[in-house]
This record gives sequence, structure tokens and C-alpha cells, in this order.
Amino acid sequence: MTDIRYVCISDLHLGEEDSILTALSKSGVDTNNPGPVMVELIRCLKELISKNEGDRKPTLILNGDIVELALSTTEISAMVFERFRELFREEGEEELFDQIIYVPGNHDHHLWERTRETQYLGYIKRHPERKLPAPWHKTEMFMKETDNLPHCDFLESLLNRHSSDEDPTFARDLKILVAYPNLGLRSENSDRCIVIHHGHFVESKYRLMSRLKADIFGVNKEMPEDIQELEAENFAWIEFLWSAIGRSGDVGEEVETLYEHMHNSEHMKKYISKMAEKLAKRYDLPGPEDWVEKKIMQTIIEWAFDQFSKGEREVRSTTMGEETEKGISLYLNTTWNQIKEECNGWTPSELVFVFGHTHKPCEEHVSMDWLNGNVPVYNTGGWVVDTVDPQAVFGGSVVLIDDELNLASLRMYNEELRPGTCRVRVKAVDENGKENPLYDRICSLVDCEENEEEKGPWKQFSSEASHAVRERAERLEKRLGRL
Repeated sequence: MTDIRYVCISDLHLGEEDSILTALSKSGVDTNNPGPVMVELIRCLKELISKNEGDRKPTLILNGDIVELALSTTEISAMVFERFRELFREEGEEELFDQIIYVPGNHDHHLWERTRETQYLGYIKRHPERKLPAPWHKTEMFMKETDNLPHCDFLESLLNRHSSDEDPTFARDLKILVAYPNLGLRSENSDRCIVIHHGHFVESKYRLMSRLKADIFGVNKEMPEDIQELEAENFAWIEFLWSAIGRSGDVGEEVETLYEHMHNSEHMKKYISKMAEKLAKRYDLPGPEDWVEKKIMQTIIEWAFDQFSKGEREVRSTTMGEETEKGISLYLNTTWNQIKEECNGWTPSELVFVFGHTHKPCEEHVSMDWLNGNVPVYNTGGWVVDTVDPQAVFGGSVVLIDDELNLASLRMYNEELRPGTCRVRVKAVDENGKENPLYDRICSLVDCEENEEEKGPWKQFSSEASHAVRERAERLEKRLGRL
């Protein structure tokens, strides 16, 4: 059966003004209503899932950066998430998904910290007679059916906040399980395995503490060989940069300003120049004149920004740069050890990697020297417009998976400013080669031929997405122009 069993999506950044899923008001974010693109996205998913032949509902996998805790406030992101969840089941409808699995990323890393601390407290209460182990920094990637699976209590509280007496079952039986940093899916009928990870550890700046440790002790190791060690060494750095600072009042607002400038080089140069001028006046050094101090500070700040801003998001000529391919290989090598540990030495004969983070949807093979072959890789892209000159390499996808772990990528949009070019397409790594019944079936349900009329809700989604991309780019340009 080629029914959709899993729906994987990432990088919604709900609550962030630049997210095309967040509803906008004249002055900022509208938390009372779902955005038009959000409405049409869920309508498209309902259309596809309604074509499933079996009775089993699919599982929704939220692969990180779902709620924006770095560049928006907690309450705004939470309310926009409520609008997102409400669309799954309007009054009188059945739930669209049987459960939700949350794989936190860097912008919502705080939800993992909250979850793991809550889980550790639960362990303490259940085992009063035992010597306590050190707190863990990962979950089992292959979830077993137990009562002790980690839950995201923060988001589950939002699910139940608006339950009504008229519809008392609304959301109460829907759970949000947490897997971090990896979720693993195994096929019952083959040795195929899918690894789902947000993608931040693919970039070297998110494992900075591990790199510093290696440099200090003279160890030539770019990635720890153990997932627990990797997260334990870097969690505080990720939490500080992408959660704690973003939620720190006026400082958080300044961080958002810096972040927006990082992706717009001309505006960043102007902003750094103003910042250096203010610092030169505030911290008057003996000897040099203010213009000399400004030049020195400007050089230092530009160097620091240049070092931190290097990453896949800055590569706009391709969907995946060499450094990202290298990072995937390193990360999967470490994840391979986690698979062997959890599965008593078993390893898959076929491995597929699904990630997001870069906001660049793609379906490609990545060469793995240590695996003696190529690994199919799917990137779910992102739903944020963070440059004033949107480019087609960026966009958002939904990865669909069936029970046999066949995959199909529903490429919902790519950033295009020209009307009529933002079309929904169906993609897969081996479109013209390996047999993929799920890809074939989704193609029959979603028109991907440019010379034909789009079927169902797809045309309306494309129209809303195209408008939202233009609107976000225009608003961003105005904000940057005022600084």
C-alpha cells in the first residue's frame, strides 16, 4: 500500500515576521488568524491524505525550527503555533494526524532543553532508590512504544488550552513526542532506514565547542564520534545563541536586527559602520582619533560577522555546497554509531537522510567515503524570506513517506518574484530510475506539468505563496532601509 504514513516538514519559523506562514498585520504579526499560505498548505495536505486507502492516519514529523524562539517572542510564536494546529481539525472533523513527533532544531532548541529536564525529573521520581545517572542529551532515535517517551509539555499545553465543553475531545488525545537530535525510521520488510535530523550539526559553527576542544588538546577530529558527546559539548552554546539571547528583551530585538543584516551584505556594511561609530564615541581610547577608532572597530566587527555568517545559506549558486556535503558525511558517520548501539550491532543496507535548516529544498545523492556509496538526501527547505532579493534556490518542501519508507518530496514553492512561477512540483532522488510507488502515486494526485491546469487546491496555494514572498521581501527592505 502506498498510503502516506509520515509527513515531514521543517523551518516554519512560526511567529517570525519573515515566515510566509505567519499572518501579518499593518504593524507586524497577527496572532489571531492563520496566514493565507498556512491555510492553503493544510488544505493541500488534507487533500492528499484524504486519498489514503487505509484507515490509519499519518504521523506529522516537525523537523525543527517550527516555533521561532530566537527571533520572536515566546508568546507570539506560541499563539501562531495555535493557529497552525487549529487547522488540523476544524470543528466536526476528525484529527488529520495520529500523533506529532517533534525534532527540535537550533531556533527552538529550548524546547528540547525543557523536555529533557522534565524527563530527567520524571526519572528521579520513578527511581528514588537508585544512584542517579548523568543527565542525558539525546533520545533513542528509534522510538519504542513505552509510557516513558519524552513529550513536549509546552506545546501539548497549547493543544489543550482552547478545548471546549462542546467538543471536549479536541486535542486531548493528540501527543507531541520528542526525538533529538535524530529520529530513525526502520522498514519492517527491508533493511532500509531513514535518519531525520534538523540539520544544524551539519554546519561546523553549531559544533564550535567540540572544535575548540579538539584544538586545545591537539586532536585532529572534526566531529565527536558519539551523539551524546556532540550535544553535551555544544548544547549550551546553541541554547545561548539561538534561544536565550533571542528571548532577552531589548537585547533580543537587537539580535534580530543583526540576523537580518547578516543575509543582506550592503545593509550589513552600513549597519556595522553605524555600530563602529557608536562604539568609537562610547569607548574613547587614548591616542587615536575617533575616525581611526571607528576604522579599527569596523574591521574587527566585519571579521567577526564574516566568520559567523559563513554557511550554506550564503551559498546561492547551488542547493548544496561542498561544506554541507562534508558535514552530512561527518554527521552520518557519528549517527551510524548511534544506530549500531541502539540496534545491537545491526546496520541498514540502505540509508536515507532527511534534514532542513538550510532553507534550500533539494533531492540529491551525497557521496560517503566511509559508507562506500551514495546516500539519498532530502532537504525540506524553509518558509522564511530573509533577503530583499529572493532567489529560486530557496523554498519549502514537505517530504512524504510510506510504510515501506519510500519517499517523495512535495516541493511546495521556490522563491520567485515573477507571478505564476511559484508552482507546486513532485520530486524524488531517483525520479527516472529506482522504483518508487509513492512518488508515482503522488505525481498522479498533484499535477507537476507546467502546460496543464493544476488540480485541486494547488493553484490557490501557489498564488498565495507567490504573493507572500513578494510581500515579505518588500517589508524586509523597508525595515532595513530605516536602520
